[in-house]
Amino acid sequence: MKKTAGKLAKAVRMAIPLGLYPYLVRRDVVGIFYHAVSDKRLPHIQHLYPPERVERFEAALRYIKKRYHPVTDEQIEAHRLHGRSLPRGALHLSFDDGFAECFTVARPLLLKYSIPCTFYVTTNWLDNQSMFYRNKASLCVEAIRQLAPDTVKMVVTSINNAMETRLTDAASFNTWVMGLGGVDEPVIDMAARMLGIDMAEYLRDRQPYMTRAQVQQLHSDGFTVGAHTRRHIKIAQLAPEEAETEIVGSAQDVQKITGTERVHFSFPYSATGVGRDWLADLRRRHPLLGLFFDTRDLQADEPFMVNRVWAEKAAYRAAGAQTNLPDLLHAAYRAETYKAMQGQAAAAEPAIEPG
Repeated sequence: MKKTAGKLAKAVRMAIPLGLYPYLVRRDVVGIFYHAVSDKRLPHIQHLYPPERVERFEAALRYIKKRYHPVTDEQIEAHRLHGRSLPRGALHLSFDDGFAECFTVARPLLLKYSIPCTFYVTTNWLDNQSMFYRNKASLCVEAIRQLAPDTVKMVVTSINNAMETRLTDAASFNTWVMGLGGVDEPVIDMAARMLGIDMAEYLRDRQPYMTRAQVQQLHSDGFTVGAHTRRHIKIAQLAPEEAETEIVGSAQDVQKITGTERVHFSFPYSATGVGRDWLADLRRRHPLLGLFFDTRDLQADEPFMVNRVWAEKAAYRAAGAQTNLPDLLHAAYRAETYKAMQGQAAAAEPAIEPG
């Protein structure tokens, strides 16, 4: 019986057209988020998730404009917490991290199509004061791929001698450096120096992150600016006091720039493992905190939590000028439908956490 039900569920989830899903999986709002849009190669993120190309992002905006009703965080909050209505087909568009291309590339296109958007910024990176350890790792991968084989061998040997690793070539180096975590940042820094990378120079000359002046301009343009922690760290890994500092501190940083009364917050990676009762209490104790935004596709959550679909998932980065949003949304709805049919807590296609 269970096997038959499973086959039926699989057949149904493969056959349902996207337009029918909102009637089967009812959500008041669909969330979509990106990190960067650019036709240029961005070494600091190229080996994490290549930026969305401009023509594909613009195709996504046209698709959103035609099929959905874009809404702001404030509209969602008014609906979720105060009972005001949302338009049918409500969609919330956002960017995480605060890369410079949010201002130089995404902003003009969003203004062109009159689509509201929220930019959640990691506040320690503003004005290019520091760099994310994973951006550093991506720079290391980019640097070693530029070297001649003999030079790669010399670098790998030096790293092995200094760090007691057993790297053999560029491929093994890439796997190693991309597998390092935040606690290993000094190791990444050492590898970068051996590769001739000057992080301070890169921050000064390339300026990978937005400035406070650009964030202020986004606010003046009518866009929403939210918080994304100070250090881009997974909240579930922190003690409660440290987690509170990251969430509330980054919201206060944004408030100082924009002057807004309330600041919405998006979780780096995801909010998996973070107690909802603790978050509810945090919001009660800190009235400046607005809604919380997570990365778990269309999964249902508390009223103050809004889930979003990550638009840069590798599995949906098809070539061409067409948007990947229909495929992404189809997969997200399909997962929720399958989960409901099976009556199980885990999604059939688990959301992938952005890095």
